[in-house]
Amino acid sequence: MKTTAALLLLTTSANAVLSNAAIAADADASSIEEIDVIAERLKAAGTGQKLSVIKPGRVVAERLDAVLGTVPGLGLFRRANSLSAHPTTQGLTLRGVGANAAGRVLVTLDGVPINDPFGGWVYWSALDPRSLAEVRVRKGGSPGAFGAQALAGAVDLISRVPEEDGGYASISYGNFDTKSLRAGFDVVGERGYFSVTGGYFESDGFLLRNESQRGSVDVAAASETAHITLRGSYELSDATTIFPTLRLYREERVNGLSLSLNETEALDASVRLLHQASDGPAFELTAYYRSRDLSNVFVSARDERTSERPVLDQFDVPASGAGLLARVQFDGFEFGFDAKRASGETNERFRNLGEGFTRQRLAGGDQWTVGAYAEAQRDHSWGAVSATVRVDRYRTYGGARTEVNIADGSSVRDDQVPNRGDWIWSGRLGFERDLTGAISMRAAAYKSWRLPTINEFYRPFRVVNDITEANPNLIAEKLYGVEIGFDYEPANTIKLSATFFRNWLNDGVGNITIGFGPGFFPLGGFVPGGGVLRQRANIDRSVTDGVELEGRVELQNGWLLDGQYLYSRARVTKFAARPELVGFRPVQTPRHAITAGLTYTGESGFALRTEARFSSDQFDDDLNTRRLDSIFLVNMRATYPLSENVTLKASAENLFDAVVVSGLSSTGLETLAQRRAVRVGVDISF
Repeated sequence: MKTTAALLLLTTSANAVLSNAAIAADADASSIEEIDVIAERLKAAGTGQKLSVIKPGRVVAERLDAVLGTVPGLGLFRRANSLSAHPTTQGLTLRGVGANAAGRVLVTLDGVPINDPFGGWVYWSALDPRSLAEVRVRKGGSPGAFGAQALAGAVDLISRVPEEDGGYASISYGNFDTKSLRAGFDVVGERGYFSVTGGYFESDGFLLRNESQRGSVDVAAASETAHITLRGSYELSDATTIFPTLRLYREERVNGLSLSLNETEALDASVRLLHQASDGPAFELTAYYRSRDLSNVFVSARDERTSERPVLDQFDVPASGAGLLARVQFDGFEFGFDAKRASGETNERFRNLGEGFTRQRLAGGDQWTVGAYAEAQRDHSWGAVSATVRVDRYRTYGGARTEVNIADGSSVRDDQVPNRGDWIWSGRLGFERDLTGAISMRAAAYKSWRLPTINEFYRPFRVVNDITEANPNLIAEKLYGVEIGFDYEPANTIKLSATFFRNWLNDGVGNITIGFGPGFFPLGGFVPGGGVLRQRANIDRSVTDGVELEGRVELQNGWLLDGQYLYSRARVTKFAARPELVGFRPVQTPRHAITAGLTYTGESGFALRTEARFSSDQFDDDLNTRRLDSIFLVNMRATYPLSENVTLKASAENLFDAVVVSGLSSTGLETLAQRRAVRVGVDISF
């Protein structure tokens, strides 16, 4: 695989080298009021909201999605991380509300949404953890400034702000012939800065099947990525600053079979205007544009995995999105407005009976959402309180699905999807109070919502022999939630917290079983033996009861101990169309998740971190018949400064190479993920 665009420059700002030596940095916070390290954005309200803060430099991971995986309950649709996961499954879920490939968590980078405009997933390989100052995970529905898509929560990615001229380079090498080059350079002036960062990554990858289930057609899941970011700031006046950003990204993957390929090209551009005066209102204006071009081939292994056949060729899946956000703050009040539009389609060849594809399909549409909100925060002697009210108007339009015979162009299907729209309100109430000098409490109630993506409306997909059809009749998801939490901090070296929550997910989108192969179905065509036909559908109601525990203790002589635990009891409680699914657990939702870490930082600068992660069993299907066993992983990372400007590093993810099964077919075929990844490298600053 050779990437045509050589985007070799970049990755993080000069300051990023400090993150490797700061492995023991604080990684937990209970209240947004404790955090005020970045002045490049207006603060977002967070009264009563559980907030976890990650310093990326302290986490044993090369990819940002793996960094986020240290927060129990926060992760991708399946257990595979972005090294081997198909890009269309890389949306985030949180707190066991039910996983899906599009994700139910909004991800923003410096306030700009980066979820794919077509499918809602995130291209994690385009993001370098070392280029970030911190990551803020906001748990629970987050309306207000985060808008309509922050159903289960939001993740704020905050870039580092360069303080002086300088550069940075990072080189690493690991097993699977994995090579990574990251570099960056900053120029800082009296009225602003300019930063160029980016990187190149290439890996032969690992085999996705265990030895007993492999055939001659199985190949390693190789990947190659390149990305570049140009960003800067300029002070228009003492109170007003503009922040332009341009990001380019390209990715190529092999997904376990030699013909199973996908490519992505992406562009993101944004500009923000921030005004913060010593008196008077503060405001922030953000405008952004995103474009994506995806191609993807689904392949079926045949004849005991000795031959393969393309079964769906999505040769062109273009998408674009644009948006505007305006916020004004004064005297404890905030008012805001946002608007966004997304457009996309899939052009694909299908129905390959052995002599090549015989039909071609075009399916896609457009959607827009416009919303406004008001927010108030007040501090009283009896506690702090906040209230948010938001109203949105959405519209899906231009939807179509046409199918033709390739040989003569004759029409097979011509569906014109009716335009739809609606008004939806959302909101949040938050409360915080100090009970004693060491104990505080917080509580919140909220309603949030998510509009299904264009991908969910129109694009079918295939995993092995399991076929999932789109559904243009989906309606918006709504999440209702309540929670209460307690934080205990008897000293600066000890922090403990407990949170109890309940969520009601109404009309959650899930992949629902329709029938089993072999056989022909009017909806999905031929389904091979051992395969399943599913369609996306709205599940009337699912309920999740949960408990979150977090702790952090600074020990003597440079040692730090931290841990997090999530218990989430999720189940379908109402489904009129399929009552037999009531009581079943949503797919890819474990009941228990634990992360524990031990960090040592020596006086010489040597730092060592060990992490242990446990996730209990979960199901890979809506019928709860495909059980994935629990997993236990150990990760380690060490850094050692040779000089002020040179640092050696080494890491091992899944140190003991525990078996991680991310997918399971009805015939027992397992898809493996998160194999042991060992890397060594050097960071250089100049």
